[in-house]
Amino acid sequence: MNQQERKELLGWTGKQGRILTCNGQAATFYTRERGFPFETDELPHHHLLANNTDVVFADWARQDEKVKNPICGVYSRPIFVGGFEHSTDHDELVYNVQTHSLFIDLRIPRLGMTLFENVKDLESMCNEDIKLYARRHVFAGYTRLKQGDDDDERPICTRHHCMDWNFVGVPRPRPNKWYVEMSPCGNIWKELAYAKDNFYQHYYWERWERLNRDGNGNGLVLALRRDRAGDNKERDGVIVVVGDHFNYMYGRMLMGNELTYGQSSLVDLVDAAIDAGDRATAESYLSIDAGHGRISMGWKIDCAIQPWKKDTRLFNVASIDIHGSDVESCRIIMDDVPYKVYESSVGIKDLDRLFHSTNHDPPSIDVVESILFGSNKTKKRNYETALSVDKEQG
Repeated sequence: MNQQERKELLGWTGKQGRILTCNGQAATFYTRERGFPFETDELPHHHLLANNTDVVFADWARQDEKVKNPICGVYSRPIFVGGFEHSTDHDELVYNVQTHSLFIDLRIPRLGMTLFENVKDLESMCNEDIKLYARRHVFAGYTRLKQGDDDDERPICTRHHCMDWNFVGVPRPRPNKWYVEMSPCGNIWKELAYAKDNFYQHYYWERWERLNRDGNGNGLVLALRRDRAGDNKERDGVIVVVGDHFNYMYGRMLMGNELTYGQSSLVDLVDAAIDAGDRATAESYLSIDAGHGRISMGWKIDCAIQPWKKDTRLFNVASIDIHGSDVESCRIIMDDVPYKVYESSVGIKDLDRLFHSTNHDPPSIDVVESILFGSNKTKKRNYETALSVDKEQG
């Protein structure tokens, strides 16, 4: 990688932030006087700071059991626009997996994918590469859906984060809230900032395109969250599945003796820690693990925040144990870690078949495909609609 490419990668997170905030103006747009008020519990890190996302998200999942989110699916992001800047899928690889409840949004700059292609772990990186590695993003949480009003009938989504690569203790001062503008085909939609700028235009927007084999959100939909102890000090974990795709995210593993250097974002914290010779703090804050993969490929990871996880399996199939007589009460044990089910479009037997699809006696391809995209006893789904094919990214 040449010096110009290193400079571009070093500036990736900053550019993403400028686009998202209209070059730092976004907070000034969210005021009651301008017609865009918000409550503090709408802020993306409100429940994370209150340490109650486990309870609140589970309650929302029960309340929203029959809510069908129109953007349930798996999406790439061809373009991201705000102010006078933009970013495209030539710049970063994005996998946004959204169920009717939980989501994981994964974004890795392509320059970073190339640079760290053969890296085996954080310890093998030099200090300058540690800074470059910090320039990527992933976050997970719950998306709440609200239908628009008489003046604007577009659906409104508000995202609440339980894990966030960029978050190091200083919360975002405005909601992660946006309109959904769906194309007639249902495979392309725009995310448009809820607040508007001084010209009364959405101050940022993103175009999302559905990926092949997500079932149009009418096939398999599964959302899992790690079942943590009451004090929530254990590492968090979320797995979301739509159709053949899954995203996963596991939280930071902090030791408790890390410094923050008065910084409000991960990249600034990592830069400051490295400059101070505090490699341990930098590596602790970079311990988040996340990625994307396909069930039909044997639950194999094909894109990961930690590049050394690529081409590995999400779990050891021998470790899978499903406890409970129904979806509502069951716990899925995966590599000795228990997960609770926030939502599932299939029943216990089909979940067992899916999680054991890589063992020595797996169910047939037809059985797996019917679970991913076909009818099931839990929910009636349209088989032909679910099998529609659009595009895959690479």
